Amino acid sequence: MNDVSDLSVSLPILTPVMGMKKRDASSPNENKAPGITMQNNTNTSACPAKKPRLVEERIAVSGRVASVRLINFMCHANLEIDFNTKENNCFYIGGPNGSGKSALFAAINLGLGGRGSDNDRGNTVKSYIKDGTTQAKITITLTNEGLNSHPDLDSLVSIERTINQSSSTYVMKSIKVSPSGHHTERVISKKKSDIDRIVNRFNIHLSNPAFWMSQDRSRSFLANFKPSNVYKLYLESTNLENIFQSYCRFSEAVEECAELVENKQREIAKEHKKLKEMQEQRALQQRIDSDMVLIKVYQWKLIFCKVRDYEEDLEHNLKLQEVHKRLYEQCKNDYAENRIAREAVQKNIQNICDEVEVQKDEQDEAIARKDEKSKAVMLLNEKINNYERQITRKRGDIRAVNQAIEDADKRYRTLMAKQGNTKLAEKLKDVENDYRRLTQERDDMEMGGEMDRLKDKFELIQKDMKMKDEANYTTKRSIRKLHDQINDRQDIIRRARAAKTDSVNKFGNRMSEILAEINRNKSAFAKMPKGPLGKFITLTDSKWAFAVEQCLHNVSNSFLCHSQKDAVALREIFNRLRLHLNDRPAIIVSAYTNQRYPKLQEPDCEYPSMFRILQISDADVENILIDKTNFEQFILIEQKTDAMKIMGSNNPPHNASRAYTLDGSQAYANGPNSQYRFYAGRQGRASGLFGSSQANVDEATLTREVNDMKAEVSDLESKTSVLETEYTELKKDSYVAKKAIEDFERKLSNIRSEERKHQRLYEDIKSEMAQATNEDQLESIADSITELKNKIPVVEEELQEIQKQLDEANAQMRPALAEKKEAEDLLAEMKQETQDLLQRIQKLHADLASFDDNGDLLQVRLNKMKGEEQTIFHNEAKLKTEKDEAQQLLEKNKLTTEMPPTEKDPPDLTDFPITSKAEAKLAELQRTTKLASLGCDKSITNDTVKEFKEKLKSNKFFCRNLEESVASMRELSEARFKTYPTLKKWTDVKVCDKFQELLEIRGHFIGGLEFDHEKRTLNVNVQSCKDKDAMADRRNAEGDIIDDEEEEEEENSGDSDDSSAAPRKKKAKKQPKKKKVRDLKGLSGGERSFVTAALVMSLWEVMEQPFRMLDEFDVFMDMMNRKLVMDLLVELATQKFPHNQFIFFTPQGIKELKMVDGLQVFEMNKVRD
Repeated sequence: MNDVSDLSVSLPILTPVMGMKKRDASSPNENKAPGITMQNNTNTSACPAKKPRLVEERIAVSGRVASVRLINFMCHANLEIDFNTKENNCFYIGGPNGSGKSALFAAINLGLGGRGSDNDRGNTVKSYIKDGTTQAKITITLTNEGLNSHPDLDSLVSIERTINQSSSTYVMKSIKVSPSGHHTERVISKKKSDIDRIVNRFNIHLSNPAFWMSQDRSRSFLANFKPSNVYKLYLESTNLENIFQSYCRFSEAVEECAELVENKQREIAKEHKKLKEMQEQRALQQRIDSDMVLIKVYQWKLIFCKVRDYEEDLEHNLKLQEVHKRLYEQCKNDYAENRIAREAVQKNIQNICDEVEVQKDEQDEAIARKDEKSKAVMLLNEKINNYERQITRKRGDIRAVNQAIEDADKRYRTLMAKQGNTKLAEKLKDVENDYRRLTQERDDMEMGGEMDRLKDKFELIQKDMKMKDEANYTTKRSIRKLHDQINDRQDIIRRARAAKTDSVNKFGNRMSEILAEINRNKSAFAKMPKGPLGKFITLTDSKWAFAVEQCLHNVSNSFLCHSQKDAVALREIFNRLRLHLNDRPAIIVSAYTNQRYPKLQEPDCEYPSMFRILQISDADVENILIDKTNFEQFILIEQKTDAMKIMGSNNPPHNASRAYTLDGSQAYANGPNSQYRFYAGRQGRASGLFGSSQANVDEATLTREVNDMKAEVSDLESKTSVLETEYTELKKDSYVAKKAIEDFERKLSNIRSEERKHQRLYEDIKSEMAQATNEDQLESIADSITELKNKIPVVEEELQEIQKQLDEANAQMRPALAEKKEAEDLLAEMKQETQDLLQRIQKLHADLASFDDNGDLLQVRLNKMKGEEQTIFHNEAKLKTEKDEAQQLLEKNKLTTEMPPTEKDPPDLTDFPITSKAEAKLAELQRTTKLASLGCDKSITNDTVKEFKEKLKSNKFFCRNLEESVASMRELSEARFKTYPTLKKWTDVKVCDKFQELLEIRGHFIGGLEFDHEKRTLNVNVQSCKDKDAMADRRNAEGDIIDDEEEEEEENSGDSDDSSAAPRKKKAKKQPKKKKVRDLKGLSGGERSFVTAALVMSLWEVMEQPFRMLDEFDVFMDMMNRKLVMDLLVELATQKFPHNQFIFFTPQGIKELKMVDGLQVFEMNKVRD
C-alpha cells in the first residue's frame, strides 16, 4: 500500500472551518437528515441491562464515514448527514420511497471513486447529476484514527468529487480538529490515483457486493438465487479468485525476470571471457617487448662468453687440482673411518641380539604370569556368578514357599466345606519327586557355569583364528611386494647387460637385432622407420630422469612408420625374428613432415616443463610424442605437497594439464574441463633411458639384493604354511567347541521340556485330588503348611551364608583384577621393548649395508682418482692456447654486434648463464617471440582493459543483486501458492459455520452451505423444521425417507402394465439414491430474505472493511423475519463487529428496533414523488 505522503502535493491551503455548515433554509426538494441516537429507556421493562459504552470497548478502525454532503446529486439539492462515529457504529437510515436513500447509497460509492455502472442507477457518472443542473458535488469525510491510519494525515480525511457533464475532478483534504471543535483543512492531492491509494489503505472495497448490497442487487439476488450466482457472489465478496490470479501473474512475472537474469549472466560470462583474452593480449605485448630487449642483451653478452668460458675452465682446472688432491686424502680417510664404523655396527648388532634373547625369556615368563592371573580372575568371576545365581534361586524359593503356604491355606479353607477321597496321594508324590529331580538337574546345568566356559572357549578360538588370518594376509601381501621388487631389479639387470653390448638395448633386450634387420631390409620400406623413439630423446637435467621415464616409458621403445605399407613390412621383420609379445615394440603410423609443430600451448616460464628439459633430435618424433602424450603441457614441481597445492587450486598454471614430481607422482589440474586428481609415484630409481650416457648399474649389489629378497620370500612362505596349518587346526577346534555348545543346549532344552511335562502332570493330579479330597487331606494340608513355615528360616539362613560368601569373593576380586592388570601392563611393556630392539636391529642392518656400499664406492673412487690426476695437468696447457684464439675472435665480433644501451664493454657476466644454456635460451626467445608476434593485437591498451574491467564489475554486481531479488520473490511466490489452499479452505469453513450460527437464531431453520469448486457452484440448502417433521412420516419399508421424485417414480411404475412394472422397480433399486439439492423456492419471501441476509452477514465474517452497507435488505420480509433480521444486524454490528461501521437503508418502519448503545437512526423526508 502506497503512502499518501508520497503524493504530489501543491502548496497546502489552510482553511479554518468553524464547524460543518448545514443548509440555511429548507426547500421542498431538500432533506436535512436529523440524527437520533437510540438510548436505553429505564422505564421500559423489555430493554436489556445497560452495557458499558461502545467507545470504551471498541477498537478504532480508520476509514469509517464521518459525514456525507451532497449538492445537486440525483434527487438531492443539498443534503448533509453527520455520523456520530465516536459513540456509535450502527446506523439505520429510514424513510419512504422517494426520500433519496438509494441516492445516498450510490453517492458514498461514487464519492470514494466508484464507477457509475456499479451502482445500478446509471451507466455513466454524468447521469447522476440532478436534473436541471450541470454539476454535482459529493463530499465524503472519513476517519483517520486507529488501525490503518495514515501517519501523515490528521484525524479526518475529506474526499470531494465534482461531477461535470464531461469529466470528474477530485480534491483530498486533511482536516485537523482542535479540542474546542475548530476544524482546519489543508489540500493533500487532486489526483485520482492518490484517492485510490488512500481508499486501498483503508481497506475499502468499492466493487465488493457484500459490502455494497444495493436494492437492485438485493432484488435480483433474491429473484435468481441459483448456485452458480451464489458462487459468483462468494468469489466476488471474498476476492479469492482475484487473489489466485494475482498470484499466477506474479509467478509469471518472476519467471520472466529470472529468464532475463539468466540471459544477463550469459552475457557477463561472454564479457568475462573477452576480458581474459584482452588481459592475455596485454601480457603477451609486455612479454614480447621484454623478450626483444633480452634478445639484444643475450646477443651482446654471448660474444664474450667464449673467453669467459676458457677463463672459468682454467680457474676450474686449478681448483680441480687442489680439490683432487684434497679429495684423494679425504677419500682415504673416509675409507678407513668406514671400516671402523662398520665393525662398531656389527658389534652393536650382536649385543642387541643377545639382549633380545634375554627379553624373549622374560616375556615368556610374563605371559605365563598373565595367564595365571587371568585364570584366577575367571574362576572368581564364575564363583561370584554362581553365588549370585544361588541367591536369586534362594529368594525365589522363599517366594515359592510363601506362595505355597498361601495356596495351602486356600485349599484348607475350601476343603473344610467339602468331603472327598484320597486316592492319588501316592501318584502325586512320585510325580513331585521326579519334578524336583528335573528342576535340580536343570538348575545345576544353568547355574554350574558349563555353558559360559564353553562359550568363552569358542570365543577364544574365534579370536585366535582372526589373528592367524590377519597375519597370513599381511605375510602374503609382503610376499607379493617382494616379488614385484625382485622383478624390477631383475629387469634392470637384464637391461644393463643388454646395454653393455649395444646402448640401444636399454629400450629392449633385442632392440639391436631389430635395427640390424631393418638396415638389411631397407628396400622394403618407402621411408625408413624411426625407432626406438627414446633414442631421439636426450634429457638435459638428470634430476628429472625418473619422472621423465614414468611419463614416456610406454612410448620410448615404439617405432614410427611413414605409411601402413611400411608398418606391414616392419611387422614381418618382427615375425621373422620371432619376438615374444612382451618384447615386440609398438608401431605408430604417421606421415613424415620433417617440420615441428609451430604453435604449442605451453605453460608459462614460471615453472619448468617436461618439453623444455628434453632435446628431441627428430621433428617427426617430437610431433608424435606431442600427439600421444601432450607432454608439452606437463610442468615439473619438485615436492608433492607443492604440486597438490598448485594443481588443486582454483587457478592452476595456464596451459598446464599435469604436473610431475621428482618421485614420479602425478597431479592433474583442476579446471572447467577437468577434475583435480593426484596419483602417488611408486618407489624406484631411474634406469638411464634418456641420459647422454648409460647409468652405472651395480649388478653385484642388485644380485645380492635379489638373493636376499628371495630368501626372505622363502621364509615368509614357510611362515604362511605354518599359519595356514594352525588356522586349519583352530577351525577344527572351533567346530568341536560349537558342537559341544549345541549338545549342551539340546540337553538343557530336553530337560526343560521334561520339567514342564512333569509340572503339568503334577498340576493335573493335584487338580484331580482337589476334586476328591476327604477329611484326611485337611490334616495333610495343615501338616504341609507347618512344614513350609518351618522351611522359611532354614532357607533364609542359607541365603545369608551365600551372601557372606559372595562378599568374600567380591573382596578377593579387586586385588585379583589389579594383579591381572599389572601383569598385562608388564607384558605389553616387554613386548614394546622387544619390538624397539628388533627395529634397532633392522636399522643397524640397514646401516651395515650402507657402510658396505659406501666402502665399495670409496675403493672404486680411489682407483679412479689415480688415473684422473695426469689428465688434469694436460688439460691446463690446452685451455691456455684455446683462450688466446677466442680473444682474437672476440675483437672481430665486437665490430659487427650492436651494444645495448643498458650494457657496457666488457659486460657483467656474473649472473649470466653458461654458454650452452644462453644459446638455447636465445634461440628459444627468438622462436617464441616470432610465434607470439603473429597472434598479438597491438590495438589493446591498459586503458581499454581497465575501462572494460570496470564495466564488467558493475554489470556483475547489478546481476548479482537481480538474482538475489528474483530468488526472494520466487520464495515469496511459492509461499503464497502453498498457503492459498489453506486460505480457501478456512474461508469456506468460516462462512459455513457463521451461516449455520445465524440460521440457528431463527430457531426453526436447518441447513448449510455446500461448495463445489470444480463445478463453481454454491448450494444454499435451507429448510424449516416443519418440513423436516413432515418428511419423518414419509418413509419406505426399509426406513428411508421418500422424497417427491421417488413418489413420482413409484406412481409412474404403478400406472404401467404388469410386464414393464417389474423391470422398472428392479432398475430403481439398482440405481443409487442421489441427494436432492434443495433451493429456497420452498421458503416464503421473508424467509428467503432472512437467508439472504444471513449469507451476506456470513461473508462479512471473512472480509474486512471499515464500513458495510445494505440497501432495502428487508424488501421481501414479513414483520417477524424483518424484526429478527434487524435485531440480528444491530447485535452483529454492536457486539460482534464494534470496530466496524454499519449503514442500513430501509423504507419500512424502524420503531420496533431494540434500543441499544451504539445505534443511531436517521429519518429522511420524501423529496420526490
